[in-house]
Amino acid sequence: MRSGVGSLIRNLFRMGMKQSKPIKCGYFPFLNDDDTVDAIKEANTLFILRGLPGSGKSTIGQRIRQKYPQITAIASADQLEISPMAEESEAEGNRYAKLDTQIQQYFKESKGLIVVDDTHHIRKRLEYLFDLARDNDYIVIIVTPKTEWRDDCQSLANHSSWKPPVEKLTLMQSSYEQHIIPDFFGFFLLRRSSEEMRETAEDFLNLLSQNDIFITEFVKNVEWHSEEGFNLQEYFQKRPSVLHCTTKFCNYGTVPGCETYARCKAVEHYYSKSFVLKVIALFITPRTVGAHLLLSKQQQELWPKEEVAEDDGYYRSHITLACAPGEKAVTTGLDLLEFLRLEKMGSMPEHLVEMKKGELRCYGKGMWIVKLSKPIEVKTLFCGSYTKEKVQPTTEGN
Repeated sequence: MRSGVGSLIRNLFRMGMKQSKPIKCGYFPFLNDDDTVDAIKEANTLFILRGLPGSGKSTIGQRIRQKYPQITAIASADQLEISPMAEESEAEGNRYAKLDTQIQQYFKESKGLIVVDDTHHIRKRLEYLFDLARDNDYIVIIVTPKTEWRDDCQSLANHSSWKPPVEKLTLMQSSYEQHIIPDFFGFFLLRRSSEEMRETAEDFLNLLSQNDIFITEFVKNVEWHSEEGFNLQEYFQKRPSVLHCTTKFCNYGTVPGCETYARCKAVEHYYSKSFVLKVIALFITPRTVGAHLLLSKQQQELWPKEEVAEDDGYYRSHITLACAPGEKAVTTGLDLLEFLRLEKMGSMPEHLVEMKKGELRCYGKGMWIVKLSKPIEVKTLFCGSYTKEKVQPTTEGN
């Protein structure tokens, strides 16, 4: 009984604090940018609120609910009386059982926007949420409060209804100083755009399969051991589960320069923002099938300068649509660069084939590209790919 009364008093105290001391939320694209708001309504998104007690996480959660009242579900550690001051070892076991049950239920109900409000200073908790998002095909957005006192432990202690000791907050603070670096940053296609691009890729392969000139030239450059005739769809069985355009491969912070990229002004400002990308060409090689993207000046701000091909100014901005057996998605960008170099050199195509989508050009060795007569627009969100951290070689991502 006492526990119930104490919980009621605590919640009333929090409500009183929030009403008497409104907190400025700061600029976030998902709250302040109209195009992004419309995009979030289309996407399945998991918002992970991360920060020290008293930093303003719950205020952001409230603003999200106000902006998206019909689709938002919030799972709050505070509301379930889960103390943020517990030791890391206590995170294991049943401490988060009620919260996890709530989160899992929201995924089962396919809530369009799920907000998890907790300190999230323990990597194991984050990896648990990353796995849930991946398994349910949700885009992850990590949100850190932008309040002026977010790094001031004394002010945090005053703002938090838990009234934590300043010494304890100081010890916790080191957990937040390091950015949560994803596997890679990029533009992630919304579900509807992904479906449309997959259909476009299928149509592209089907049209090529029916063209004798393409099949004759292409088969000379691939390994096909089946006794039956060459099947283009069967050859490109490896399809990515999430369509995206990588801007910076980070390998969870191990790639040189990734932390500088994560902290740069453009990334911090545009993180979670919606962008419309233009697909201007489709290409196929014995290794990959891809889509070439034309980046606007604003989108180019998110492209690392060191990733622009020297002297040529090429942006290998692309979407991997399929790969041949044994090939990695990173190969798609290398194939695109080869097409761009051939065109810059003025190389003449060996074959020209008129298609509904545009003129299909062959540059030999199974390299074919069609410049679309009408660009295809795809809606995306700029954020990171967050998965359970694993040891892997440092090679550039897709």
